[in-house]
Amino acid sequence: MARLLVTAYALVLLLCLCDQARSDGFDVGVDVRAVSSNTAESRYTGGLGKLRFDENHDGLQLGFLRAEYRADISPTLRFAAEAVSYGANDVNPVDLTEIYAEWRPIPTSIWRSRLKIGAFYPELSLENRMRGWRSPYTLSFSAINTWVGEELRTIGSQYSLDWLGFARGHNFEFSVSAAAFGWNDTAGTVIATRGWGLSDRQSTLFGRFANRGQSLEQRTLFYHDLDGRAGYYVSSSFRYSGIVELRAIHYDNRANLAATSTKIQDSAWATYFDSFGARWTPTDRATLVTQWLHGRTLVDTYLPQNAWSFSSAFLLGSWQSEPWRYSVRVDHFATQQTSSNFLAEVGYFLGDRGNALTIAVQRDFGPHWNAIVEGIQINSEVAQRAMLGIPLSDKERILQVALRYEH
Repeated sequence: MARLLVTAYALVLLLCLCDQARSDGFDVGVDVRAVSSNTAESRYTGGLGKLRFDENHDGLQLGFLRAEYRADISPTLRFAAEAVSYGANDVNPVDLTEIYAEWRPIPTSIWRSRLKIGAFYPELSLENRMRGWRSPYTLSFSAINTWVGEELRTIGSQYSLDWLGFARGHNFEFSVSAAAFGWNDTAGTVIATRGWGLSDRQSTLFGRFANRGQSLEQRTLFYHDLDGRAGYYVSSSFRYSGIVELRAIHYDNRANLAATSTKIQDSAWATYFDSFGARWTPTDRATLVTQWLHGRTLVDTYLPQNAWSFSSAFLLGSWQSEPWRYSVRVDHFATQQTSSNFLAEVGYFLGDRGNALTIAVQRDFGPHWNAIVEGIQINSEVAQRAMLGIPLSDKERILQVALRYEH
C-alpha cells in the first residue's frame, strides 16, 4: 500500500504539470484497478501463475503509471521515449520500456525509406496498437504479446522500405523491414522456465525477472549482451483498402550458447521464431485480429542440449459502439521441452499447455477518462508444478476493474 501511495503522489505531480507537458510533446497516463484473483503465485514473484496478479494481490493495485515524450527534432526526424512504473518490487521503481529516434525522409517517389535506432519493439503485434505498446481492446495482452512484452526488445537499428500505394491512388500498400540488434541474448528464459502467461506488464530496459529462489539482485536481466553477436529479424506487412492488414516476421537472436555471465547468473539462449498475423476491419465498428507464433529456444553447450519448442495462437473480436467497446479473445498455447541433459534428475520433460478466454467491456468518459472491466479464465497443465508437489492442471481466474486517465 505504501508503494501505491508513493506512485499515486508521483502521478499527482505529473498531472499538475500535464497541460504544460503536452505542449512539449509529453503524454502521461495512470491505471488504477481493483483485482480479484485465485492464482496461487504470480510469474512476477517467482511462481508458476500465468496471470499478473495472484491471490496475495487482491484489492486496489496500480496497473501502471506511464509518461511518454515525443518530439519532432526536424520535419524528418522524431525522438520518442516511454517510461513506466508498475508499483512492483523491481530494481528500479521507474524505468524505460522504449527509447529511439526514427528518420523518415520526405519521399520523392512511391517508395519511402525509414530508419529506426535505439530500443523498441519489433514490428510484430497487430493487437498492441496504442501508445506505450498497449492494447485498445483489453487490459491483458494475448499470450503471444505478453511474451513479447516480457522478453523481446530490439536494441539496435531497423531499416524499412514502404511502397506508398494509397498516396498514389492504389487500394493497397506494403512494406518490408530488416533489423540488427544485440542485448537480447537471454530471450527464451521465461518461455522455457515459466511458460506462457497473460499480462499487461512489460519488462523494462534495466529491469529484471524473478526466478524461483533468486534474490532481487540475482534476477535475470533480459537486455544484456553476452556474446557480442548481433541478432536479426526480417518482417513484412501488407494493407488493403483500410480493411485488411497482414504482418509476418522471422526472428533469430543468434545467441552463442557458449556465452555465460556471472553478473546475471545466466547464459545465452538461442531463440528463433516465425509469426504471422492478420487484422480485418470490415466496418469502423468491428475488428477481428488473429496471430500465430511458433519457435524454438536452446540453452547449454552440453549434449543433449536443453531445447524447447513453443507455439501460441489467438483470435480476438471487438465491437465499438461509442462510448462502449466489447472484446472477446481466445488463446491457445503450448511449450514442450524436446531434449534435456537433466532429464534423469527431474524425471520428466518441462513445458506447459493450455487455453484462455478473455472478456473485456470498456467505456469512455470524455477524452481523458476510461473504465474497463476484464475477466480471464486460463486452463493449463504445467509440468513444473510436479516439482512443487501440486496438481499438474489448474484453472486460474482473475477479474479486474480499471479506471484510466490519459492526457
